[in-house]
Amino acid sequence: MSALATYYQQLVDLPLARSACESVGLPKLTSYWPAIIMLSMLFQLLRLSSNTLSSLVFGAKFNSLTARQKYDWGIRVVSQVHAILVVILAVPIFFDKELTNDTVYGFSEYASRVYTIVCGYFLWDIFISVSDVKKQGVGFVVHAVASFGVYILAFGPCLQYYGASFILFEASTIFLNINWWLDKLGMTGSRLQLYNAVTLLSLYLVVRILFGTYMSYHLFEDLKTKGTHTPAAVYYFYRIANSSVLLLSYYWFYLLIAGAMRRFSSIKSDKKTM
Repeated sequence: MSALATYYQQLVDLPLARSACESVGLPKLTSYWPAIIMLSMLFQLLRLSSNTLSSLVFGAKFNSLTARQKYDWGIRVVSQVHAILVVILAVPIFFDKELTNDTVYGFSEYASRVYTIVCGYFLWDIFISVSDVKKQGVGFVVHAVASFGVYILAFGPCLQYYGASFILFEASTIFLNINWWLDKLGMTGSRLQLYNAVTLLSLYLVVRILFGTYMSYHLFEDLKTKGTHTPAAVYYFYRIANSSVLLLSYYWFYLLIAGAMRRFSSIKSDKKTM
C-alpha cells in the first residue's frame, strides 16, 4: 500500500469522522469524504493552472482577454472537465442492478465513486459561487448548494439510481462552455457557433427540461410509495432542491433562447447594412 493510500485509510478510519457521518444519517460517506475534499482541491488546482495552459494553446487571443475573462475562462475549464467526465461515467449507473432493484435505497460502489466526483465539484462550486456572488448572482449559489446537498445525501444511501438522471444535465454544460469560448475567441456569429447553439438549445430542452421534469416526477412517486424510511427533513430538502434546480433550468433556458436570438439577429441585420 502506497503512502497516499495509507494516509487516505487513516482519514477514513478516524473515529470522529465516522461518528459524524453516522450522526447525520450518511454512514456510507465514511469511505468517501476524504476523496470529496481532495477532488475539490484538485478542481481548484486545475482552475489555477488553466490560464497557463490556455495561454500556450491559444496564444495572443487568450492573452488579450481581461483579467475577469481569464478568471471566468478557468472556471469554465473546470466545469468542462467535470461535465465530460461525469456524463460519460453516469451512463452505466442506469443499468446497475443494485440500483434498478431498489431505486430508493439501493447502494452501488460504482455510483458512489461517480457521486464522489460530483460532490467534489459542487463543493468547489459552492466556494466559487459564494466568493463571486456579486458577479454571478444568487441563482448560482442556490444551484451549487442544492446540487451538492442532493448528491451528498446519496451516501445515506438514498436515490442513487436517480442521481445519474440529473448528472445528464451536465451534457448541456459542455456546449454552453463552448459557446462562451467561441465568443471570447472572436468567433461570435460564426457557422460553428450557430451549430453549437442549435445543439446546446436542443440538448438543454431534452436533458434538462423534458427528461429532468419527467425523472423528477418519477423520483417523488418512488419516494411516496417506496421511501417510507426517508426522514421528513430529507424528503422536503429533495423537494426544495429539485424545484429550485428545475425552476432555474426553465429560467436559464429562456435566457439562452433570448440570447441566441439577439446574437444572431443582430449579426444578420449588420450583414444587410454592409
